[in-house]
Amino acid sequence: MTTVGEQTTPTRLPGPQPQQEAPPGWPLGTLRGALVFTDESDCRVRVVGLGGGVERPLARFAGTCALWTPSTGQRFAYGLGPTSGDGLAPFRIADLGQPNRELGGYRALFGVVIWSADGQRVGWCGRRRTGFDLEVGGPARRLPHCPVAYTPDNRIAYTIGNRLIVDGRTVVRANGGITFVHYGTDGSLAIVEDGKRLVRYDAAGRLDGSVLVPEGRTPILSPTNCGALFKPFGGLGQILFRALPCFQGRPLFDLFGRDAAWSPDGTWVAVADRSEIVFYPAAGRQEAIRWPAAAARLVWHER
Repeated sequence: MTTVGEQTTPTRLPGPQPQQEAPPGWPLGTLRGALVFTDESDCRVRVVGLGGGVERPLARFAGTCALWTPSTGQRFAYGLGPTSGDGLAPFRIADLGQPNRELGGYRALFGVVIWSADGQRVGWCGRRRTGFDLEVGGPARRLPHCPVAYTPDNRIAYTIGNRLIVDGRTVVRANGGITFVHYGTDGSLAIVEDGKRLVRYDAAGRLDGSVLVPEGRTPILSPTNCGALFKPFGGLGQILFRALPCFQGRPLFDLFGRDAAWSPDGTWVAVADRSEIVFYPAAGRQEAIRWPAAAARLVWHER
């Protein structure tokens, strides 16, 4: 069974002229991948190729500053308007490489949108907690439960109470209700129990450490689930860092900003500071790198 897309006003107008050159002194080749972010002033989506530090021309995608992307590829989802009284937030799917292609608009419960790692599928929860799974470009199919994550091999994971379920089989039974799930690039798994404790399992499914979660905050996890950042509520503030036992980088204290993102290899962290994006090394002894833009939300892509 399919779901009907949300009717929305087109937002793909010609975008503003991007910055034509890298910032003075930009260390060419030090950073890799692309940073996708929403501008703090008007919520338009912008992209910077980090190897050269140059912003890429882009059609105008704009909405509420909310942004959800997979770890690779050029697809993304962005918020379109405020959350309704029943908790549903409208969003639209788009492709940086095909800005005029219609990929659909939908509404997600509590504004939670998840992507498969390859960017081919996107999932969310709708009214009456009906789940949806969409292969981009096709119809959305209904699911029996709200999806919480895609596994590394693109299966859908659900939670029921303290159980994480994949293909009808309980793969984790936690010590509390599971409120968050994240699969690592190394096969590890991280969950949050009762919104209070972040727990990591290694690729073999063995318990591999845990840390307390700051009250009410959702972790921004490193690619291998060894480090977690927690952004402030509603605007600028302290970004908290927690290390699990497997973390081997340098401590990331005294971070301040609106949002943060890990590099795909986990060796850098980007922070949306007051008026610039600051790249802090999470490994090694390099100096912080700065790019001049006030960002609301950040996502670091492989390319």
